Amino acid sequence: MPLPTAPFDATKSIFLGLAVIQLKLTPALSPVTAATDTLTSVGHGLSVGQTVIYVSGTGFTGLTALSTYFVTAVPTADTFKLSATVGGAAITVGTSTVGVFQPVLVFEAADLGDDPEQEIKYLDRPDYQGVTRHARATELKGFEKWTFGLDEVKRLLSIFGGALRGRKSGTCTLWIPDPTDQTGKVALKSENDFAMSVMRDGKMEHGNSAYSKTTIRIDSLKSGNVTWTADGTA
Repeated sequence: MPLPTAPFDATKSIFLGLAVIQLKLTPALSPVTAATDTLTSVGHGLSVGQTVIYVSGTGFTGLTALSTYFVTAVPTADTFKLSATVGGAAITVGTSTVGVFQPVLVFEAADLGDDPEQEIKYLDRPDYQGVTRHARATELKGFEKWTFGLDEVKRLLSIFGGALRGRKSGTCTLWIPDPTDQTGKVALKSENDFAMSVMRDGKMEHGNSAYSKTTIRIDSLKSGNVTWTADGTA
């Protein structure tokens, strides 16, 4: 279960004990056309440094399907350029009649809290000694949610479209690390792209010569539990 391609670097993130959170909060860009090193998608909404997955297309060069690239320039509201590394040179992508690109937001967190909520109803019956005991248990409510700290609060703007608070729906994939695994593999990985909503959780702290920080909360909207895959080689 190796890590995805760029922007993940196992030796610099997962090995250091950081969890990885990948959010897809906006629809895929389609159609996307290209000429030389410039891609065109009307009102794409991308910003420099953002990551984009190349989903599929015809005629593109220099891009690998389902790999992740960085937005390295945004000449206009309808055009953008991609690079293989942060701040790298723009890739010559050739020309294409149509292509599909998925904007993604990637966060790394030192602490990823997993705090599910459950509500259980019990049916009680007396046993042969007349002592009342639980005879049956039924789960009435079940919620899965995760939280992680965010030190770069300006990244809230990319989540909530320029605001410092709000609630957005989309999909999420989570990677939970095993810090002792030097092979560059994760210990646990969630299923790909489970439905969820994301919001800011609680107050924002800033000032006093310290980094501004807040907490992000992810609530699963999937019917049933999110499934996980364990890295059996770690």
